[in-house]
Amino acid sequence: MNMSAFLNTLLSTENPVLPSPTAMRVALHLVWAIVLGSGTLLMAGKLARPYRLGLSLLVMAWTLVPGNASPAYWLGLAFQTPSLTSAVICLTWFLSCARREAEPGIPMAPPLARRLTMLGATGFVLGWVLLLDTLAWLPVSVYAWGFGSAALGAVAVFATLLWVVAGTAGVNRKVPGLVGPLLMLCVLTLFVLTRLPTGNLWDALIDPWLWIALQVGWLISVARRWLAGKWLPATRV
Repeated sequence: MNMSAFLNTLLSTENPVLPSPTAMRVALHLVWAIVLGSGTLLMAGKLARPYRLGLSLLVMAWTLVPGNASPAYWLGLAFQTPSLTSAVICLTWFLSCARREAEPGIPMAPPLARRLTMLGATGFVLGWVLLLDTLAWLPVSVYAWGFGSAALGAVAVFATLLWVVAGTAGVNRKVPGLVGPLLMLCVLTLFVLTRLPTGNLWDALIDPWLWIALQVGWLISVARRWLAGKWLPATRV
């Protein structure tokens, strides 16, 4: 076996597998419908459950309208299609809120939040790397690697390692520790089957809005820790 030829094939980005134009148009409306419907459900949290669900479904139906009458058309021109990660997160959250009577929100149990820290930190770093790549401040094109097989294999290995670590940490705990790995493997599976949204793995894993949300979450976490440390009384020795 020629190892050099194998590595060249593995790292090659010359013949990427891209989604069909029809699939990209359908995904544009479908993913934006999920994201906008979930956002509407969150913002309408003070309304009664039937009203907020009805309003959210109405926004989804409007977004699914073909052509420039849909907000997805204009959002797609400005921001393209959200990542599969955003779609899976929003859809899971929407279905969870639609099934229960409690007001929609984004509460998270501390154990689950800790287990998602590594996944959030990975997205945080990946976003900065892709930004530096966009500005041509890196010696190699990281974004181009997303069209090759090596990036998919590396992310699959990372998800497997995260699965092992989180699964071990979640033994005998009420809160499952496999949420993060399941999310990554679900996104990878969808990407392999559909190659959406652009055929590039990084576009499936993260998008600018999701990255901004991670930045805001990190800043809020830092601010809370700083305020807690500032106002807590000093420990006496």
